Amino acid sequence: MKHPKGDPVVRAPLRTSDLTHYCESCSTLVEQLSERCAECGAARPQDGWTSVHASPYAYLGRIIDGRYFVDRFLGSGASGHVYRARSVRVSRQFAIKVVDTRRYGDSEEVQREMLRSFEREVDALSRISNPHVVNVYEFIHLSDTILGMVMDYLDGQTLEDRLRQDQALTLREAVEITRQIADGLHEAHQQGIVHRDIKPENIMIEALPATGLFARVLDFGVAHVAGSGESTYGFHGTPLYASPEQCTESRQPDHRSDIYSLGCVFFHMLTGQPPFPYANALRVMEAHVEAPRPSAVSTAPGRNIPKSLDNLLQHMLAREPGERPEDFWKVYQDLSAFLDGLPLPHFGESLPADAETVVELSRDEPTQLTEPTLGEFVSLAERTSNELAQDYSLITEAEALPQWTERSDVDMAQLISVGLPFATAPMPSITAAAIDRGALGVVLADHLMRVHLLGISGQGFAQSFSVPRLVVALEVDLTHAHLYAADIHGDITRYTPSGGGAQTIARLAGSVLAMELHPSGSHLLAATERGELIKIDLRTGRTHTLWSFSLPISALHQHAREDLLLVGVWDGTVACLRPQAHELQWQVPVARDALATVGVTDDQRFFATDARGELYVGQLEGGKAIESHRIGQELRAVRARPDGSLIGATLFGDDAQIWRIEI
Repeated sequence: MKHPKGDPVVRAPLRTSDLTHYCESCSTLVEQLSERCAECGAARPQDGWTSVHASPYAYLGRIIDGRYFVDRFLGSGASGHVYRARSVRVSRQFAIKVVDTRRYGDSEEVQREMLRSFEREVDALSRISNPHVVNVYEFIHLSDTILGMVMDYLDGQTLEDRLRQDQALTLREAVEITRQIADGLHEAHQQGIVHRDIKPENIMIEALPATGLFARVLDFGVAHVAGSGESTYGFHGTPLYASPEQCTESRQPDHRSDIYSLGCVFFHMLTGQPPFPYANALRVMEAHVEAPRPSAVSTAPGRNIPKSLDNLLQHMLAREPGERPEDFWKVYQDLSAFLDGLPLPHFGESLPADAETVVELSRDEPTQLTEPTLGEFVSLAERTSNELAQDYSLITEAEALPQWTERSDVDMAQLISVGLPFATAPMPSITAAAIDRGALGVVLADHLMRVHLLGISGQGFAQSFSVPRLVVALEVDLTHAHLYAADIHGDITRYTPSGGGAQTIARLAGSVLAMELHPSGSHLLAATERGELIKIDLRTGRTHTLWSFSLPISALHQHAREDLLLVGVWDGTVACLRPQAHELQWQVPVARDALATVGVTDDQRFFATDARGELYVGQLEGGKAIESHRIGQELRAVRARPDGSLIGATLFGDDAQIWRIEI
């Protein structure tokens, strides 16, 4: 079978393989009549295994370059999709990362630069012989625009999986893993390679019979190679573990950026949480740049973390690169000394100049506003509703203020005010909000773990109920009287308020930041903080990834008339996708802040709102931005109405207010 674009990849001949179907639980090929999946043990579904021809994974079940038979989809990294493949010549498995350069642009210049970048990456990584860095062997052309990188397949689990499953690491294990990764990254730095995305997901842990835990660094997809001529500006990485210089783009991140990121991972292993464990990416990045560095001892007093390790962490987490260890060799030496029961030779006894002050402030001078702890949610706004309530430059008498007042340069009018059935704080925090496609109902979630369903036609009505966990994304289906709520842990639950029923329909990795029901009602789309766009079949509960971005997706809209999706990315860009055709139509920057909503009007314009209260309007064809307007920070959910106007909702005091917006 020839790929339509001339791809030399061919379908595996059926006479040599009976692996014609696949398991949707683990994305591994199975024989059609197999009772169970040999990989994960899942039982054959009642309607049978899914044919590989219906797989959303383009290379599953194919032979690449005549040498590698692809038998499992492993996941998506920062720069591409990863598959497992077995050699057709020798008994050995490999991992193949597939990168489609079209995701970065369609121009010939972009394609050439991506090819050069890929060649440099493979060449640099192939020179690293350290056992704690995944081995890379070659790259192959799968088509003019699709490249494959062949590397070791590692049979283990990522550090992220281990931490998520609450498999507590001992102090010695945390130190050993950090020491091994420092060893591997030190050699990478000597080769001029800066990883720029060190995080638990990119660390693989294997259990070897003789040596115990063995750690390796994965996915150098956003690495920078010294001397390549590439710009290192622009955010690359993952907010929870990003260095201050990555967050501000004020300077070019160098090898010391990786030292900071590994310090964040080390902190997570020691304490059970990242240094700044907020659900909002913008708040995390602000903390990396502005907040005092945390103390592991103060964060997890029950873990009995030695002061010497805390001192080393304080140096690794220094805001200024010059205050961090100058290279990973010194970190490796300190951790090796600790494992041998010896004093740390470099950073075990001293603290950075401001660290003592940080510890004292954290104990004796708490700030007026309590920061969220692990598991709590801060909405996409740069400041939370509670912070606005204390901003007396905007609100002088919060208790007495009758309604939220919009600050707008467009035509806005309040359509209705719906009273809630209980008294609230003057300005409760909205953790999630959504308006149904027909603009007839609104659903809101607040920080007290309550969900409010509001009817906004006629005189309006309100119905509220409590949920067991904090809700971070919502969708409403008035046709079937269903609400969909995603909690902080990635569980998506379908509620039927009229009957009081609740059913968990999916459990996803990472927080869900946006959801959208397909107009047909057959499936739900979920966008995650990991940048994944996931389709959930509401009849079967099956899920698969439609698209992956390297940054969190914060807003989502499914066009009603065609296979077209708009997504808002937390860096302020809007992307237009056709997932079924695997096409990125365009991606354009529109805002300086995370996008809270995106949508399409009847006259084929797109709109987006950001956390600062700006409304952006552009042309759906080509994505050209047209204008922007100030609408007010607390107007969270926005949806296009059939008459061409927009409708938005906010929660203030005991009232939910619904607004019409003319653009």
